Parts: sequence; structure tokens; C-alpha cells
Amino acid sequence: MATLKELRNVRIEKLKTLRSMGIDPYPAVSYKDTICADIESKFDTLNGKTVNVSGRVMSLRGHGKLLFADIKDYSGKIQLYIKEQNIKAPNYKYSELAFDDLHLLDVGDFIDAEGVVTKTQSGQISVEASKIRILTKALRPLPDKWDGLKDKEQRSRRRYLDTTVNEDVFQRYIRRAKFWEAHREFFKKHNFFEINIPVLEHIPGGADAKPFVTHMDAIDQDFYLRISHELYLKRLIGGGYDRVYEIGPRFRNEGLSDEHLPEHMAMEFYWAYADWQKGMQFVEDLFTFVINYVYGDKKVFNIRGFEVDFSKKWERVDFAEIMKKRYGLDVHNTTIEEVGALLKKHNIKGDFQNNLERGIDNLWKGIRKDLAGPLFLINHPKYLSPLSKSKVDEPFIVERCQPIIAGSELGNGWSELNDPLDQFDRFKKQQELRDSGDEEAQWLDIDYVEMLEYGMPPTFGWGHSERVFWFLEDITAREGVPFPQLKHEVDPVTVDIYGIENIYVKHQPKQAHIDMPETGKLPTREEALLLLEEHVKEPYQILHAKMVARGLEAYALKFGEDTELWYITGLLHDLDYFEYPVEHPHKSLEWFKEKEYSASLIQAVAAHAHDRTGVEPKTKLDAAICAVDEMAGFLYAYSLMRPNGFEGMEVSSVKKKFKDKAFAAKIDRDEIKYGLEKLNADLEDHIKFLVEVFQQGY
Repeated sequence: MATLKELRNVRIEKLKTLRSMGIDPYPAVSYKDTICADIESKFDTLNGKTVNVSGRVMSLRGHGKLLFADIKDYSGKIQLYIKEQNIKAPNYKYSELAFDDLHLLDVGDFIDAEGVVTKTQSGQISVEASKIRILTKALRPLPDKWDGLKDKEQRSRRRYLDTTVNEDVFQRYIRRAKFWEAHREFFKKHNFFEINIPVLEHIPGGADAKPFVTHMDAIDQDFYLRISHELYLKRLIGGGYDRVYEIGPRFRNEGLSDEHLPEHMAMEFYWAYADWQKGMQFVEDLFTFVINYVYGDKKVFNIRGFEVDFSKKWERVDFAEIMKKRYGLDVHNTTIEEVGALLKKHNIKGDFQNNLERGIDNLWKGIRKDLAGPLFLINHPKYLSPLSKSKVDEPFIVERCQPIIAGSELGNGWSELNDPLDQFDRFKKQQELRDSGDEEAQWLDIDYVEMLEYGMPPTFGWGHSERVFWFLEDITAREGVPFPQLKHEVDPVTVDIYGIENIYVKHQPKQAHIDMPETGKLPTREEALLLLEEHVKEPYQILHAKMVARGLEAYALKFGEDTELWYITGLLHDLDYFEYPVEHPHKSLEWFKEKEYSASLIQAVAAHAHDRTGVEPKTKLDAAICAVDEMAGFLYAYSLMRPNGFEGMEVSSVKKKFKDKAFAAKIDRDEIKYGLEKLNADLEDHIKFLVEVFQQGY
């Protein structure tokens, strides 16, 4: 098989030929006057008329003096029907090609085609071309849809290819655009103004989050990328605007996961003279409008294993009542000691550190993960909501509402606090938390307090991010945005082609790594098994962990590596998945760091979920766990189909099942191939090796 560089060289020669003929392969002008989709949808009107269509060549099929080409623009595809007799006397000055020149075209090129709308003898609606103009000569071939663009990271890095060859991905980002367009239409109907506010802030406020910091040379002062739109939009309410919103990016210097990105789009609106009760109904109406706008009649969504029905009225769930029901806890009359004991009793891990608010929040998350929604969580304790207004009859409760959908919080709303003295006191408490080491606690924004002293009317505020869209699509965060944050790199083939130094690699920080001393400790096998059984209650997950451990141990023996390290890593690689499937493996990594486990173990666990953590495989152990993890699951699934399990299992039969995408469809075959590539190993040898290992037991 030809290499990418070799295929590119063939196209370079075609490029040189075009230029030697006096043809500009990159002209500035296109004569397009009709989109591809209209050729079919408006055929009755366009039949027999001359049109100009343009797009990327997706296929070329030659039949003697006939050539068929499929071209694609944003609207769809159309077939070009090209006869030799119709392509005469081309004008090379305008990048036109003769029929005999068409061999210089390749799939991936962009072309103009002028011709008559017609039907072929087979009944295919087509454009019978009389002129073909090259618009762009593509120097690299498009990847094959099925075999050439499977790796998730490469799809994210080269999204322009992903959207070209995968129509479902292309349509996804159209829906994403419509998602925000729907918001704007809804707010326009309700007399809201979209007003842009600063991205660079003196003091990041409006949310509990760690900001990015930068330095403005012009005034020699540090600024922070905003973590929320809130405080500036409320300044506008104080300035006389009744209804304002903004849709734009916000930045939170936090980890990458399936539900979170450090940079993402978000929306916040503020409505003067409205309270949380009006606000909740307004938000329900907003969701209904957006879903209708983007998805039409679809009302029931399968999200993260939940069936969520947006046609029903949203339930209201009281915070104190549900905590009392689940834990027997009075959230308005409790202690740090009681909360800590409940966290331990229910095996709930998280950031506690004798912080009552964090502890209560962790207990709530233990409940939240089981709720399908859509519902509003209401009546939060005052100490959990520093920017919310207290209820008149119950001052220890705030007028706040959170939408819960598919086990997650997907927004926030509240009757805004507009008492400057109360706000100052709450800011002070938050600042004390920051000073004690809580990097996500809010800053004391005295300028905002000053604004409140001039007066801000009663106001309802709401915010949600594009996580709502990701959930409606049931996709991960990285799949939900066209260009997610990734460690920057340049393809080695590109570096080689252009003969340049890879300056990006040279001058960028090293690959994401685990900040732990290399001399960390390991638990014993017995300790690791007890830890596994403490956190994992599903028998198959425990079995799977043992299989991965056994497979890695065998590879360690083969490679002359540390068998204890490899076995323990396999046993604990999915430690948090049962309790925290969304946060996986970040919770495990936190626990391992607290226990001061080996950096090699932590690195490998992070690398096996590299699409979630951004930590790429670097060591043999990292690569091996990627190759063994998914394959162990696949082989176990196949063993259940056989009367003798692993006994007598043949490599050829496994490979046949491996090619059957319908079998064990959730197994990520690409991840197995990725690990084997990093391990420089062969799939067939890998299967044979693991089958032999599992035949001996696990």
C-alpha cells in the first residue's frame, strides 16, 4: 500500500502538469449559482435548464468516453454526467479542463461544473456538464470513511476531515448552530437584548471555578478569563436594562472529561422584576422552544442510559426533603462530623476537607446520579448559594432552581441577591474559604457590591452551557464541539514533507503527565482487591478487572517488566467507574494521588482513558492496558457464546467476530488497534496470547 507521502507526490505531479498547461489550480472565482440539494428537490423546475454547481469531488467513475463524478457541497451531493463530446475547447486561462484533462482530477478536489439538469438512462438526476473548472487541487487524499478515520483523537484534531467523510458529524454541528440560534429567536420573542460583556476580568466571579490568568502589558496588570457572565450582566440590570443575555465562551481551568471542557459556550440571561417561580416556567418554555426548533417532533431522548421525556411537566424536587429521605440528614441542622460520617458510610468519595458545603454537595451528587428528569431541584440551603436571595418565610433557604437531566445538573437559576450588605457578608465568607486553600471559592468583588449600593431591582438570573446540547445528542464534550482542546502536535509526515523542525513539539511543554514522585508505593494484591470490592459492586466489573490484571501480568512476564505493577494497575484501572461513570477515571486518579501510589500506575490509568484525560500512552504499560482492556471485554463476550468458554477458542473465529461490528458493539475496536500500534504488536498475535492466558484462568 502506498504511503501518504507517495500518494501526495502523485498529486504534486498532477499539480505541476496543470500549471505547465497554463491552468491556475487555485483560482479566486467560482460561478456557482445553484446548491446541490436543489437539483433534486427542484428538479421539475430546473429540468433542462443550465446551472452552475460547485463542490468537493467525492467519487470519480470512468467508462470510456463517459465520466461520472459525485460532488458535495454543504447541502448534499449531486452527480455530474460528463460526455467527451460535450467538453470541447476549454479555456485554460479560466481553469477549464478538456475531457482528456480530467485524469488530473482526484477525489477531494473542488470543482465548478456548468451543465444542463437532466436524468441519466438509469433515472439518476444529474448535471450533464459542458464545462469543468478546477477550483482547488487537493494534495492529500481523503481518508476512507470506514477504515481511515476511526481514531477519536485524530477525528478531533482533524475535524475538517471528520465532517467531510462523516455526514452524521457534519449534521451535528449544524444542529449545534441551530441550538444557539433557537435561543436567540426565543429571547428576541421575549424582548431580551444580547449585550456583549468582557472576557478579560479583573476579578473572576459568578461561579465556583478556577480561572485562567493572563497579563495585560498595556497596564501591567493580571487579568482573568471569565468563568461566568453573571456579574457584568447584573451590572447592566443595575444600569437600567430589564432583560439582557449573552451567548459566548467562558473558561474554567479544570480537568477534561466527557462532560466538561476548559473552554465552552454558555448562555446567561437576567430578567428584572421577575422571580424564580416565573423564571422556572420561562426556562421550561425555553427548553420546549429549543427542542422543537432543533429536533422537530422528537420529545423523548435517550441520554446516558436514561429515557428523558421533555413533553411532560417538569417535576419540582425539594433539596432538604430528598436529602432527608435518602440519608436521614437535616441539611439545615447538621455538623461536619455528621456529614463526614455519612460520606464514609455510603462510600462517597470527593473533595471534602472538612468543608461542610463540599460535603453536602457530595452527598447530593450521590442522589443526583439516579434521577432522569427533567426536573428542578429547589429550596437549597443558603450556605450553598452565595449569590441567591433568601425566601421571605424561610430565610435559611434560597430561591434557587437547578435543572436535573439524566443524572446531571445542566444549569442554574435564582432570584438574585440585591442587598449589598448581605452580598458583602456572603462574599467575605467565600473569600475566607479561598484564603484557607479553596481555589474554587468565589472572590470578594467589591466593585460589584458598590454597584448594588446604587440599586438593582428584583431579578431572576439563569445560566446553562452547551452541555445541554451534548446531553440532547448523547455525546461527549469533545464530540460536541468542532475543535476541542488538545495538546498541540504536528503530524510527523507533515514535518518530513516540508523538511522543517517540529517547532511546536520543541517549544511546547512536554506531554501531559502525572505530577507524582516516581517512587510512589503500590498496594499488595490483597489490598488492591479489597479496594476494588469496596468501590465496585457489579460482579462483571470485578471479573473484568481481574481479567485485565491477568492479561497485563502475562504481558509483563513476556516483556520482562514489573509483574506486580502491571497486575495491580489492571485490577484498579476502572476503580471509580461503578460509582462515577461520568467522572471516570478522574476520581480514581484523585484517590491514587491521595494514597501516594506509584506514578507509573497513575500514568497508566490516566492513559487508558486518554480521550477523557488528555494523557497519551508513553510507556509499554500504558500501551498494553489500552490493548488489553477492551480486548478482554470482547473475548469474554465471545466466550459466553461458546459451550466451552475459552477452551478450544480459535484465533480465526475471534477475528471473524471482531470484524462483525454488530457483535459486542460497545467494544471500542479502534482503542485496541491504537494500543497495539503503540505496543508495536499484531492483532492476531494479541488475540492468541490473551486466549491462551484466559484459558489458564483469571
